[in-house]
Amino acid sequence: MDKIRTPHKSKEGKIFSWLALMIGLAASLIIPIFPNFVKSVVHTDESVSIFFSAMALMTLVAGLFSTIILKKVQRTFVMKASFVTLAIIYFMLIFVVRITELSVLTTIKSWFELFALITLSLFVRDFSNSKDFGENEGRYFKFQNIGYLIGPLVGGFLASQFGYEIVFILSAAIVLSGFVYFYNHQVIKESVAIINMKRVSTVKFLENIKNYFRDPNRTKAYFMSFSLMGWFMVKRLYLPLYVVASGYLSTVTGIVMSLGIIPFILLEEKIGKYADEKGIRIPVSSGFFIIAVALLLVFLCPFPIINFIIIIFASIGAAFVEPIQEYYLLKNTPKDQEEDLYGIYSTSTTMSSFLTPIVGAIVLAVLPFKFVFLVFAILIAGSGFYFRSSLRDL
Repeated sequence: MDKIRTPHKSKEGKIFSWLALMIGLAASLIIPIFPNFVKSVVHTDESVSIFFSAMALMTLVAGLFSTIILKKVQRTFVMKASFVTLAIIYFMLIFVVRITELSVLTTIKSWFELFALITLSLFVRDFSNSKDFGENEGRYFKFQNIGYLIGPLVGGFLASQFGYEIVFILSAAIVLSGFVYFYNHQVIKESVAIINMKRVSTVKFLENIKNYFRDPNRTKAYFMSFSLMGWFMVKRLYLPLYVVASGYLSTVTGIVMSLGIIPFILLEEKIGKYADEKGIRIPVSSGFFIIAVALLLVFLCPFPIINFIIIIFASIGAAFVEPIQEYYLLKNTPKDQEEDLYGIYSTSTTMSSFLTPIVGAIVLAVLPFKFVFLVFAILIAGSGFYFRSSLRDL
């Protein structure tokens, strides 16, 4: 509990852990209900997949434009604007009844969630030294995942008892509290941890893209993030649909998602420390193999309750990978190029979020629902073999 009360060795640095917790909590309240909320508007599982893919494409635009925004706008303003905008969008979701409204609000929501997370990650990097950067990354993700532990459980329960509206209102209230917390530390307490880096006026998209992929290690970090996001999309999109199709309430989705966060909280800081000391090949490749085996077992097993337990255990594999992807990127990125290159890296998650539902929609169009798990088991196993052979330990 002492580590939870003091998430950073520096008193100033704990700001980022609490902000990560608030963002994780607000966003994850919606996760167990959002696919079925979308389905209430678009009506079919295939349409849900296509909708999520289209929204990911719009988020890709935000990832590319983040390189401009972070060059021209102070990070503190980006963070505050993201919190306020998200509070408004979460609240406005309670009024959605048409696909047009849903598309516009979801696009804006995904943009500002991305801006907030990019900015927060850069704050963490600037306040860390190279010796303990992996450990700090693990600690940052640990607190974000505490939010993801609480959120789905509360969101699923509230939705099943009172409807979607109360969940959206609570998310708005939490993210607004995050704005007040950040504003208090930046303006009133003037925390030294909150740094506005020097900005320049020129931004060159193609040059940034070429520069990013010129380094093979940054390319591996991109593919690592892309592959892991594939698993997260499978869980966030198809688990809620699978739960409801199996005859269970949204509460069950929340329970499964919340219990699946426990491995992240227990392991990520330790994995980050292991990466600092021994390297990343073993945890990354092992993590993807664990996820792939779990998805294969879900495909083979006919009992939904057992499959819910298997999905929870699959999170052990994801916890091996999540704290390493950004650590590996920033270890191989000069500090003066972070703002140019981080936006390119962030497109890995949006590209995965775009392609994963497309693959899922194709599978659902020609095969029964459970074949989604088999197809992604094969794809994620391929990632495990790639990283097993391409990464090198210290």
